[in-house]
Amino acid sequence: MSLHARLAWLIAATVTLALLAQGLFGYLEFQRSALHDVNTDLNAYLATLAHDRAEGESPRTIQSESGIRARLVRDGRTVQEYGGAFPATLDPDGDTHWIVRRVGVPDLGRGAVLEASLPLHAYNQGLSAYLRTVFLSVTVMSVLGAAVALLLSRSALRPLAHVLELAEQVTESGDLTARVPEPRGGGEVARLGHTFNAMLSRLSAFRDRETEFTRHASHELRTPLTAMRAQLDANKHGWVTDAEVLQTADEQVERLSRLTSALLLLSRENRTDLAYFDLAGRVRHMTEQYGTAFQGPALLMFLGNETLITQALENLLRNAQRHAPGAQVRVDMAQTDHTVQLSVADNGPGVSSEALAHLGEAFYRAAGVTVSGSGLGLAVVQRVAEVHGGQVGFGLVEPHGLSVTMTLPQRHSLKPTGQEAGGLRFARAGHQPRDQEGRA
Repeated sequence: MSLHARLAWLIAATVTLALLAQGLFGYLEFQRSALHDVNTDLNAYLATLAHDRAEGESPRTIQSESGIRARLVRDGRTVQEYGGAFPATLDPDGDTHWIVRRVGVPDLGRGAVLEASLPLHAYNQGLSAYLRTVFLSVTVMSVLGAAVALLLSRSALRPLAHVLELAEQVTESGDLTARVPEPRGGGEVARLGHTFNAMLSRLSAFRDRETEFTRHASHELRTPLTAMRAQLDANKHGWVTDAEVLQTADEQVERLSRLTSALLLLSRENRTDLAYFDLAGRVRHMTEQYGTAFQGPALLMFLGNETLITQALENLLRNAQRHAPGAQVRVDMAQTDHTVQLSVADNGPGVSSEALAHLGEAFYRAAGVTVSGSGLGLAVVQRVAEVHGGQVGFGLVEPHGLSVTMTLPQRHSLKPTGQEAGGLRFARAGHQPRDQEGRA
């Protein structure tokens, strides 16, 4: 049984039980109220008869349609009847077709009583009609409730059916580009549709990264391995010395290490561990290692991944040294209320305006470039910026040169809270500043 059918039957069963409970309580209340009215009528009639006798008046007659019968009984014998013959077979203690009420007549002695009876035929008919109405209304409303619930549940669960159909389609075809129609309104079913689409997007991106990683790895890792194999074969034939083989192996292993790190970074998802560290201090330390000029603040606490940003900056500085040897390289850092801009510029030969639009693409090499490399340096920089929610911009420097600017969002701002021996102290709940080596 489908989910919407089970839901419809559940709603119908709930409606049925609710109507039955309401009908039962209504029946009991109707029975009590009707019986109370009957007893009230009999007691009122007996009080009237007793009053007339006490006043010496003739007892009042009852209209025939009322059905009330009354009699005066003394010592077990009927002395007088009122309103018609009293039922001869009446069992006052157990007859369910009549109801009897008695009142004493003290002036005629202890054995004298007035008895009044009323047939319960109309009363029982009313109860039976009420029960039939209850069962009929329960039946009709249950059927209508089931039908309406089927229609409503089918409409309400249509997004869920789309999710199920799409899941089966993806399982059979492996196509992660399909999406569930955007659910309307809110609620859990709509959230499920949005979440399922988001999951497919993430799976699609993951598969794309995996495919790209496999393609790049199979292409790029083959080159250093081929170079080492060629050197080993040449060494076997005595064409190169052992020292030359070791030197080539060391160079190619270093290249493999850089390639592997770059490929792993390019294949990672846009999520990473973040911690506060002194970005200005880290950049200054890197520029000192590469002998590059730096202009920026003395201290800038930043929430990010220090290892990834260090790798991106190292790629930029290494690219500048490799492609613009002897050129002046300048690193500038600027901070706004919401962003941090890290710019590396050189006055080297630069690139053409056509090549500028392709910088940052994996394995892209501009025409005329003869310097060896994997073509992944700027792609890694762009990926690091994306992981941090930022972006990379490329520009030409006048009269010649290239500038690369990383714009990173400043997620939280920290304010100095005091002076310590080691410099400014920063405070923020749940975070601690870290030094250049990553220690808290």
